[in-house]
Amino acid sequence: MKNEMEKPTWLVQLVAGGFVLGAALGFGLGDFAMQVVAVALLLGATGLCNELVVSQVRRRPSTWVSPSRAMVYPRLPAHPLIARVLAGSRELRRRFDAIDWIADWLPAILALAGSALALWLTTGLLHRLAGDDGSASVTTAAVLLGATIPLLIVQRLFMPDRARGPSLDGTARLALLASLLMGAASLFGALGYAWTKWFALPVLIIAGVVALEVMVRTCAAWLSPPIAFVQRRSSALTWTASLLRLQRPRLDRASAWLTSAYGIDLSRSWVAAFATRAVLPVAGALGIVAWLASGISIVRMDERAIVEHMGAPRDVVGPGLHVHAPWPFATVRRVELGVVHELPIVFSQSGDGQLLAELATAGQADAAGATAAEAIPDPPADRLWDGSHPGEASYLIASSSGGREGFQIVNVDLRVVYRVDGTDEAARASAYGAFEPASMIRASAGRLLVSHFAISTLDGILGESRAAFVDRFRLDLQHDMDAYHAGIAVLDVVVEAIHPPAGAARAYHNVQATEIQADAMRFQSRARALAVNSAAAEEALQNINRSRAEAAEALAAANATRITFGADARSHAAGPNVFLFESWLSHLRDDLSKARVTIVDHRLEGATSTLDLRAIAPGSSGGYP
Repeated sequence: MKNEMEKPTWLVQLVAGGFVLGAALGFGLGDFAMQVVAVALLLGATGLCNELVVSQVRRRPSTWVSPSRAMVYPRLPAHPLIARVLAGSRELRRRFDAIDWIADWLPAILALAGSALALWLTTGLLHRLAGDDGSASVTTAAVLLGATIPLLIVQRLFMPDRARGPSLDGTARLALLASLLMGAASLFGALGYAWTKWFALPVLIIAGVVALEVMVRTCAAWLSPPIAFVQRRSSALTWTASLLRLQRPRLDRASAWLTSAYGIDLSRSWVAAFATRAVLPVAGALGIVAWLASGISIVRMDERAIVEHMGAPRDVVGPGLHVHAPWPFATVRRVELGVVHELPIVFSQSGDGQLLAELATAGQADAAGATAAEAIPDPPADRLWDGSHPGEASYLIASSSGGREGFQIVNVDLRVVYRVDGTDEAARASAYGAFEPASMIRASAGRLLVSHFAISTLDGILGESRAAFVDRFRLDLQHDMDAYHAGIAVLDVVVEAIHPPAGAARAYHNVQATEIQADAMRFQSRARALAVNSAAAEEALQNINRSRAEAAEALAAANATRITFGADARSHAAGPNVFLFESWLSHLRDDLSKARVTIVDHRLEGATSTLDLRAIAPGSSGGYP
């Protein structure tokens, strides 16, 4: 039986080559839109190449036998172990030569390789879709919209007369849809409509589903028992691609294809007939149950809910399971319960608010894990004056220098910690009176900061008590929130840093350093003066004490001399001779103790006497033994 989907080989080869060339150019030279179309062309080329190989297999006669090489082996040796090993190797070689690589392996390898590559590329494009800015060129739009014409021709050429399952026209349907949607997206993107980039989302989702279906069908065909050559079908031709048409899918065609391909006749199945009859009642019953289930609400632990009956608020319920009238008679509006927020008071300069989104998550890394002591700190943890920080805002403050009024700039990193109050009235006020609490708090806090800095100077701000400023600022901000009836409780105001701007930080540091140095020099001079004064006072005190001691000693010596003279006078009066003799002996004793004396015995006889007046060294015996 001739296959109804059979097309000329040269036509399939030409279209497959065009698809491969288009996919290569799209990935190599094109932008995001062309790469999306290139994925669809890659899937189409995979299906066409797989169909080329399968069509060659279908042309084989039913009596076709795989060619094998005639091998002449020597006789097996007598040793039983060696003979068994050689026989096993010869059997493996025979089975390897009998493998039909073209019919059994090549289609599966082509399908798996192409679908896996397309799935990988689709995943990458899905990740890039969120970060794409949606900009495109008119040239890309013209190329893609112009490519729809040949793709439509290919789809019409490959359309079978009677479709019994997936056909070759499905390989061009996905590429045609991708070219049409991405061409329109590029055209509108060039005109400034950035939201049209999401036209790529359905194309990429369908491409991923097609790739998964190809992989599943290939693995299923690979693990199934082999069938006749004439019944072989390409596993790269998918049902998903064949359903991309403007008409409703017909179940009788799917039943005919299942009967032809797998011998499954759904018209004789009572299960299919019962499911067809019961689908509407079951769907209606499920719809009613789903509608009644809308009257059951589950409120989490960090939430409260305001139950509205026909748009009017009735009750405020807490966490738990609650039953009320189903939609649209009753709706539930959820409000936070006890959730604490930290809001940096800074105004984003970008239109998309990316800076505010980054600051809203500041501090989560510190909560997850502390930074090492030697590690480089994160930008929110940097508090040095010589660099600008993402959470800082600049304000003008009054200045007075040289008798003239002026302005200065101060950078402030201030954060407000708030939550929705726990009362029912606060919950209603937060739900109906505050559309964007963060924007309202930021605006009020900015106005209060401007009012505070308008009557302050830089030195006054830097020297002001942080605790007093925080308390006053929190009370003023809470008064504003109460006036707005926003239901917001300001818990705390955290002042991370208040300092001059980064450009003036070095000059301000120099001024402070000069003042500190002047104070240090003044204190050092005072210390030196005190040291000199103390040394002079100590020296004067020592001189005074020394003079007093010497005078006391001289007076004591004079008194002693006077007493001695009085005693000598009384002794002389009592006995002059005795006193004089005793004085003579006393003075003689003193003089002899200080002079050299040679004693000569007067009893020596002879007229001549010799006196040895040589000096005798101390410790010698004088020459006598």
